[in-house]
Amino acid sequence: MSLHNFFVNLPLRYIYDGKEYLDYFLKHRIQPELGLDWLSVEEFPKSWHLEVADIFAKQGLKVSIHLPFLELRPGALDPFILEATRKRLLEAVDIAAVYSPVHSIAHIGYFPQEYDDFFSDWLVNSLTTWEMVLDRINERFPLFLENVYELEPEPIKDLLSHLGSIRYLGFCLDIGHWFCFGKGSELGNLAQWLQLLGPFLKHLHLHDNDGFDDKHLGLGAGNIPFVELFAGLEFLEISPTYTLEPHTKEDFDISVDFINSHKYWFSLLSKK
Repeated sequence: MSLHNFFVNLPLRYIYDGKEYLDYFLKHRIQPELGLDWLSVEEFPKSWHLEVADIFAKQGLKVSIHLPFLELRPGALDPFILEATRKRLLEAVDIAAVYSPVHSIAHIGYFPQEYDDFFSDWLVNSLTTWEMVLDRINERFPLFLENVYELEPEPIKDLLSHLGSIRYLGFCLDIGHWFCFGKGSELGNLAQWLQLLGPFLKHLHLHDNDGFDDKHLGLGAGNIPFVELFAGLEFLEISPTYTLEPHTKEDFDISVDFINSHKYWFSLLSKK
């Protein structure tokens, strides 16, 4: 199995703090999904980002970017929070462009308990936010919006449908978030998610958990129904790219073993 077929999450602050993670990715020729946060946007000099981007480029490793998400609310009702979120995302896009990424990922940020009663307001604010982000990207790379706490696919479908006329846009299904935060372990509604969001689905975030905590385990080490996921993708003839999201080297190794043991499943996915 080639490690060039997928991405693996790597926060940029890990590279900034030491060479261990960078050296590991370079040694094993792993394509990174580089995670931006407020610190890497606010404090790391652009010259440092240019240096890291050059290292991966010279090694022939493609890069994807995860935009910041902590404390950000793209559809916030409070105008002060909304303004701060937009400012941070736009700054992050400028940093992301330094890396010439294959694509970028961002959290949708729909919290049902907070926004269900204000859905129209949330949707209008979210649409404006993502239109601003897409305008700043200016077709240099795609943007894939990712689920986190959404319990149903409908709010995501509404958002993406309204943005649907804009090129370079898609959906990233985080299967671990669906199973845990989205209560997929209780609702068993993966088929509904795939049916409704299949036309937008461009990328997967793959990790495992027990349905209670977002443990980011190696694939097969939890209870996520991967049989159902891959059967659904095959039936709908969807071939997204994917990122592995382990939080330890051990879980990365477990995921690689899982891929090698399920080669047909992963042959259905796009290669990057």
